Amino acid sequence: MRQCAAGVAAAERGSSLMKHSETVCIVDDDDAVRDSMRVLVESYGHPVSDYASAMTFLDDLRDSEPGCLLLDLHMPGMNGLELVELLRRRHVRTPVIVVTARNDPQQSQRLRDAGVLALLNKPVTDNELIGWIEQALARDRAAH
Repeated sequence: MRQCAAGVAAAERGSSLMKHSETVCIVDDDDAVRDSMRVLVESYGHPVSDYASAMTFLDDLRDSEPGCLLLDLHMPGMNGLELVELLRRRHVRTPVIVVTARNDPQQSQRLRDAGVLALLNKPVTDNELIGWIEQALARDRAAH
């Protein structure tokens, strides 16, 4: 529990105290999906960190802000929407791409309101996913 609390505290500090990174962070509770996304993103030369939950991602957010967050919407514990809203409240402006198998119009609107760059429905083609990641990283570089 201490690690989870540290992660939330890190997000609460906001991005002004964090170093910037070009890393693509993948947060998805499905091991197979997470592994396949990692292989794909790494094959395009991008550094990747992956996490099985929002809380493990938050724990690792202490020291640097990623260049892009690739996020599953439906996860146990803190879901993708809750994670995005927490990050935005804490002024972490990392570009976020949400990938989901179940699209809920109300959640989609809240994600758009939180400034999510893209909301993609599974299955997503490799080209579509990489295109959005490249756009997110370019946007992030321009902001820093």
